[in-house]
Amino acid sequence: MKRFKTGTSRMKKIVLFLIVLLSACTFAFAGGAGEEMAVEGEPSGELVIYTSYSNDLQNILIDSFREKYPKIDVQLVEGGAGELKARVKAEAANPQGDIVTGITYSDLNEMKPYLQPYIAKNNEAMPEDAQGEMTDGYLTYQVAQCVNLLVNKELAQELGVEIKGYADLLNPKLKGKIISANPSNSSSAWDQLVTMLVVMGGLGSEESWEYVEKFTQQLDGKISGSSSSVYKNVFNGEYVVGVTYEAPCIEYIKAGQGDKVELVYMEEGTTASFHGNGIIKDCNNLENAKLFMDHLIADETQMHMERDGTHRQANLNLPNTADFRVPMDELKLMFRDEQYLAEHRAEIVARWESIWAKYSK
Repeated sequence: MKRFKTGTSRMKKIVLFLIVLLSACTFAFAGGAGEEMAVEGEPSGELVIYTSYSNDLQNILIDSFREKYPKIDVQLVEGGAGELKARVKAEAANPQGDIVTGITYSDLNEMKPYLQPYIAKNNEAMPEDAQGEMTDGYLTYQVAQCVNLLVNKELAQELGVEIKGYADLLNPKLKGKIISANPSNSSSAWDQLVTMLVVMGGLGSEESWEYVEKFTQQLDGKISGSSSSVYKNVFNGEYVVGVTYEAPCIEYIKAGQGDKVELVYMEEGTTASFHGNGIIKDCNNLENAKLFMDHLIADETQMHMERDGTHRQANLNLPNTADFRVPMDELKLMFRDEQYLAEHRAEIVARWESIWAKYSK
C-alpha cells in the first residue's frame, strides 16, 4: 500500500506538471495568434473625410472604399473647397478630420503646413506630372478637371447669340445673363479665372486682366455662392451661360439633356488641372487615411472612374472609352504654370476681388 501511494503521488506530480506545461504553451500560442490577427486582421476604426466631392464622385471613390473596408466607419463632412480648407486651418491645434479633398497644386503653399506627406501605392502607374513626388507627397490626385462653358440652347437662340468662347461672353446682349462662382472660395471658379488669364493674354499680362475686368462687368453685380448653382441655374433657365467645369455638364449630356444645354470648350482654349486630396497633419486615423489614398489611385478605382466617364481620372494613361466625352488629346489645351500660380495665388485673388468690388456696387 505504501508503494502504491508513493507511485500515485509521483503520477499526480507528473500530471500536474503536464497540465501546467500545456497551459503555458496554449497561452503562448493564443497570444501569438492574437498578435498575428492584429497585424493581418481587417482594417477597422474611423475615417473622417472633409469632402467637396459631388454625389457621383462620392459613389465612385467613397462608396467603393466602404465596400472594400466595411469595418471602417467612414464619416463625411461636406462643403465647398474653400470652406473645407478654412476648417482645416481653424482646427490645426486639434484636427477633427483625416482627409481633405479638392486641393490643387496652386493651393499647396497655403495648405502644406496643415498636411502631412504620403506617397500612395500604385503611384508609379500615374502620369509623371500626377505622381506624388510632384507635390513632395502632400497631395494624391484623383481627377483631372477641365473648365468650359455651359449654354442654355433655348435662351441663347431667343437672345440671338452664338457662344463659342470667352470673347463671345462680352456681347452686350449677355450682360446680367452670365453666371459665375467666386474664385476666392470656389476651386472651379478659380480654374476659370486662371484659364481666362492664360488664354486671353497670358499669366501676368495686363491684356488678360483687361479681359477679366470686362467679363466682370458682364456679371452685372451678381455672383453665385457655390459652383453647383452655376450649372444648375443654366440648366433651369435662370441664365443663358455659365462659366463652370465639365463633370456636371457631362452628366447632363449622359442623361440625354444635350438638346437643352450645350457643353462648350472655349475656342480660345481651355486648361486642365489635377485635383487631389491631402492627409491632415496629426490626424486621428492616419493608417486608414493612407488606405484611402491607396484606394484613390488603385487601377480598379481609376478604371471605374474612366468607365463612368463623368470625371476624367487622374491616370490619363488609361484609354478614353466614353463616347459622350471629348478625349483630352482633342481639346485645345493651354499650358498653365502651376508653379507661378502657387506663388502668386494670393496676389491674383486679391486683384480679382478689387475688380469685383469696383463693379458689384
